Amino acid sequence: MHILVSGVRHRTAPIEVREKFALLEEEVAAALKILRSCAGVEECAILTTCNRTEIYAVVTDTELGLQSVKQFYKIFKGLDIAPYRQYTFNLLHEDAVAHLFRVASGLDSLIIGEGQIMGQVKDALAFAQREKTAGNLLDKLFKAALTVGKRVRTETGIADKDVSVSLAAYHFARQSDADLMNRRITLIGGGKMAEIMMSLFKQGMTPEQQANVVIVNRSRERLAELCGRYGFKGLGWERIDEAIEHADILFVATGAPHVVLGKADFEGKGQKLVIDIAVPRNVDPRVMELPDVQLFNTDNLAGAGGFSGDFQQQLKEQAQAILEEECINFQHWRMSLSVVPTLTRLREKVESIRKAELEASSVGTHYDVVDTISKNLIRKILHDPTVRLKNSRNLEDISQQASVLSHLFNIDSAAIESDVCEKPNVQRLDGTASA
Repeated sequence: MHILVSGVRHRTAPIEVREKFALLEEEVAAALKILRSCAGVEECAILTTCNRTEIYAVVTDTELGLQSVKQFYKIFKGLDIAPYRQYTFNLLHEDAVAHLFRVASGLDSLIIGEGQIMGQVKDALAFAQREKTAGNLLDKLFKAALTVGKRVRTETGIADKDVSVSLAAYHFARQSDADLMNRRITLIGGGKMAEIMMSLFKQGMTPEQQANVVIVNRSRERLAELCGRYGFKGLGWERIDEAIEHADILFVATGAPHVVLGKADFEGKGQKLVIDIAVPRNVDPRVMELPDVQLFNTDNLAGAGGFSGDFQQQLKEQAQAILEEECINFQHWRMSLSVVPTLTRLREKVESIRKAELEASSVGTHYDVVDTISKNLIRKILHDPTVRLKNSRNLEDISQQASVLSHLFNIDSAAIESDVCEKPNVQRLDGTASA
């Protein structure tokens, strides 16, 4: 079995490409079922955030697996990904493992150390478990990634800042307008990112400044909840024109998977700074054609509100040592799987001999005692070879030792997986070599 990851992320693809691959949370369950049904896919999970859509799969054949990912996008999203191959990335084996570890630790985020990614990785595993598309290998991989993320956040200073896309947007706006807190601000949306933004303004503003903040949401119930919690004025969606006209600065982060505000919504409404942090985008990019409107999206936020360059490099070096250690641990676990069939056959053979001898003996009323003693004896005898085989650090050593064990005890030797130590042959979804 081979592990692969295929997808797009902010480092490889601009937002106009990422939004074509994006999956909404409510789409993931159906997407997993279709992906799992594709040829060669034994296990699968999908990690989808505003900065990435990544498919993790355990496949019987890497080339077939990559073709199946291509087929999945065609079936589920009607998307031919061939024209976007320069923006996609594909990683296999150790590279796929290391990538997820980097993602979970916040090292591959738009803003280094972004903490929400841990929850998103956890959610990706939970979805796959719920839909029964995550087996032993992906379950172990994602749990190992969460362990890496926790270690990095605990053992380095990466958790010293509670960074997020919302925080980056907030700092970006402050850099763009030094008098931000005295401006008229409209927050459009009611999800996690929008609520983080509301919290930031609540903390940083005086009551007089807070009076200039307006929340817009389609759900009246959610709008009332947010206004009650943060003390800002609320407007229903039917008053969106009023909310836009009111604002000097707008932050847009709705849950809609499409554009909700177009060029006409901003025409004739004065100067605006608009920051759209939704993916797919909620504001039509043609709004930038208006001379009075400045429009920015998540691609403009890299580095805003994050760590300084020197400290960022220090964090990366500290985190890298943890990643390397945990990658080795995971690979050792994978290698140990290859001897499980051999050990299982050995135990089965020894157990059958034990039972046959016990049944043939004349222990009478002492049967239960002898049964227990013989079981414990067998367990202790097999303990050392089991531990030594599983703890071997080299696939060749494991293969040789398993072969010797099979020969000495006259049992069939299980095939040892060779993909664990293969040099990844990374290919794009169209079969061409990846850079």
